[in-house]
Amino acid sequence: MDSTNVSYVIWLVAYFFFLAALISKIRELSSGFSGQSFIFNITVFMITVGAISFHYLIQPVLELSGESWLVTLTTLIYPVVDLTILFVLTILYYLIQKHKQQEILLLCLTGFSLQIAADFIFAYLSFEETYRVGHSVDLIWMLATLFIGFAAYYAKPGMGSPGWLVKDSVRDKVALFPYVSILTLFVLVIYSNQWELNALTAGLSAAFLLVLGNQLQVLRKNQQLVGQYRHLAYHDPLTGLRNRGSFVKEVRRLLNDYPSSKTALLLIDLDQFKVVNDTLGHHSGDQVLIGTARRLESVIDKKMLLFRLSGDEFTIVITNATNEKCVEVAEKLLDLFQESLSIGEYEVNVTPSIGISTSPAHGRTLEELMKNADAAMYLSKENGKNDYKFFNAELSRIKARKMTIETELKKAIQKNQLQLHYQPKVNLYNNEVIGMEALLRWNHPELGSVSPAEFIPVAEETGQIVSIGEWALREACRQNKQWQQMGLPSLTVSVNVSVLQFKNHKFLDSVRKIVDETTLDTEYLELEITESILQNIKESQEILGALREMGIKISIDDFGTGYSSLHMLQKLPIDTLKIDKVFVDELDADVMDPMVKTIIDLGLNLNLTIVAEGVEYENQRKLLVEQGCTIGQGYFFSKPIAPAEFEAFIQSRPWEGKGSTGF
Repeated sequence: MDSTNVSYVIWLVAYFFFLAALISKIRELSSGFSGQSFIFNITVFMITVGAISFHYLIQPVLELSGESWLVTLTTLIYPVVDLTILFVLTILYYLIQKHKQQEILLLCLTGFSLQIAADFIFAYLSFEETYRVGHSVDLIWMLATLFIGFAAYYAKPGMGSPGWLVKDSVRDKVALFPYVSILTLFVLVIYSNQWELNALTAGLSAAFLLVLGNQLQVLRKNQQLVGQYRHLAYHDPLTGLRNRGSFVKEVRRLLNDYPSSKTALLLIDLDQFKVVNDTLGHHSGDQVLIGTARRLESVIDKKMLLFRLSGDEFTIVITNATNEKCVEVAEKLLDLFQESLSIGEYEVNVTPSIGISTSPAHGRTLEELMKNADAAMYLSKENGKNDYKFFNAELSRIKARKMTIETELKKAIQKNQLQLHYQPKVNLYNNEVIGMEALLRWNHPELGSVSPAEFIPVAEETGQIVSIGEWALREACRQNKQWQQMGLPSLTVSVNVSVLQFKNHKFLDSVRKIVDETTLDTEYLELEITESILQNIKESQEILGALREMGIKISIDDFGTGYSSLHMLQKLPIDTLKIDKVFVDELDADVMDPMVKTIIDLGLNLNLTIVAEGVEYENQRKLLVEQGCTIGQGYFFSKPIAPAEFEAFIQSRPWEGKGSTGF
């Protein structure tokens, strides 16, 4: 065996080792890999390479080797191994796209690709008998070895990457491989001028059919996706009901196509859903929504459409509707929700509030119908929930008024429209003024004097009560400090604190800042809180304890109308109980109301100060004094008055009560 044959065998063995190593790397990288498009591209690419190789290399070798299988085998083994390595390299190229050592592996793949290219060129030159030692193909072999060496060098631990990046735009062009392959084969077929069946035409036909089949499959999948997206665009993924987009489309179509026909909207909102969501979690909340959807579906007939608009808001659209039909559906819904929903181990009770509007009576557009159904639904909630209401003109006025108040209230502080009035707190034994309560008033240039009973609920609902409450506290402290500096008696000012304000995480910092800014001694500041604030005893203890450390007094306002407990009164640092006006109103000329007597006895036993609100008559003052209540406020002494009037009121002492008309 001469040296040429020995080198041939050694190189062949080396190629098998290369192939084994590359296959091992494929097994390492292919775990969890999924890419049908990559497999398709590889298949088309290999068909193209195989067809070209067979036409220009393998087929000529077979024709020259005659019938000697040994000569044929030894001649073909190199190109076959090269094609196998090329196939493995193509797979690896796809697998390394997201690999952390991508740059190093690309060096390796480039080296092997150059090696195979050189082998094919060498085989072709040998067949043409034009190869000579020192040919440029020898340089390609050297470059291939150099790239493989670089890859091995950078793969050593601690060497890092070569420091160059592969742009994503290059990777994106991989999708062009099948089309480039077909174009290449097509050009070669034309160039060879051989349109009979051969390796090139067979490869071109196979690649074309594969690409055509792939395109048909892509079209089919796209049609499926379009159908899925169309369904998702108009359906709610949680409940399967049609969604807001579908609602807008369908109702507008109905109103446009049948303008004179009566179409009804039943807007449904779940009353206790937020409580369920907050206490049991969003998963249970989702189950409630699904259960609600199934119940709503049970009342739907062919003249109705059901939608989930958002959150816990649903709507039923009734075509060719009558008021009787709307009432029938609404009452069916109310009956359905009398039964609890079973959510896991819990029995959940939710009820619907329903607002009903109809076209054309309540509007000819979707927007008008929705606005009016919403107004009716909120009236249902305000009237006790678990009910239905039809829209009417009065509702429209109420809703418009509420929206105006909400909008204008946002500008009230900035435009100095808010004011504090002060109602004196009086010692019931000697008529001495011992303090005052600061009460919010709003004078709007167009709306006039807006009642606190009207604007404070709106402020609480929209969250504006936090900033308004902060302004009221700052203004009350500033005014009280100013009066003290003017030489008026030092009185304690009481300021109401809303639930939202109390629970705001910046509440304590806000109080500290206001006290520091106004320099009011905290001995002359009292905060009035409602009983509902105190349900979370642990949190309330921390906040009230911090206020007590600042020297601020705490009063429970409207005591007896909320959810107080003796346990709460014993645990929390409270200074004062205020008897609500509704109890004081029950006092008649001769008899003490049992509830008032109970509250007074309770407060005295706990060493708390008792303040009676709404004192309007002498007999009320007398009965309160007899039972040990020491402080009162109400129209018997004075209505809430502006700061200038309050100054005059204080300066006019000594003073005696003058009946329900004020001072």
